[in-house]
Amino acid sequence: MSGRDRLTDERRLFEELCTTIWLEEGFRRVNREKRQVARSDRAKFLGMTIVGATIAISHKALQSAMVKVKELTPRGTHLTLEASIERINSWYVGWSGYFAMTYYPAQLRKIEAHIRRRLRSRLVDQQKSKRNLFRKLIKRGVPRRQAARAVFSNKARWAFSNTFAVTRAYPVGWFVGEMGQAIRSNKQRPHWFDVDRWIRLT
Repeated sequence: MSGRDRLTDERRLFEELCTTIWLEEGFRRVNREKRQVARSDRAKFLGMTIVGATIAISHKALQSAMVKVKELTPRGTHLTLEASIERINSWYVGWSGYFAMTYYPAQLRKIEAHIRRRLRSRLVDQQKSKRNLFRKLIKRGVPRRQAARAVFSNKARWAFSNTFAVTRAYPVGWFVGEMGQAIRSNKQRPHWFDVDRWIRLT
């Protein structure tokens, strides 16, 4: 494909994006005077990046989402886990719905995984002592040797929250099936790529 053809495709995609946002979110004005059509992964628009003939959530928007998740999962909160997840879902369903027009559900899955890790870190912190944590992991089905190796590894809380023992104690199915975490990366929209297809942006 020539450079001119690629530029034409990106301009067409930009126009479609403007139209989609206008139709789906009529309250938002699209300022076409500020539009830009640039090389792949350089044209950013309302939190999205045009990559070739596709649209991705921009790197900046993903980082902002990570910060939002941190704000919604503070240490020492008085909220129950269920209440915290309800708050997170309220934000995440709207946020992910806005970006449903993008092509890479792997980006949504990244946010969903980050939410779970933040919550696992909180669950670990609530145990107060290594002995309590060790007993909790065993109670939740982690083998004693594996639990001991994880708990007494001297890992920091954030690193520990991503160990195999903790993810086994609090798996994805538990968060989704029992705690009600909202998942949007599995919607299989017609224009989406496979959820395992990642896009690297800067």
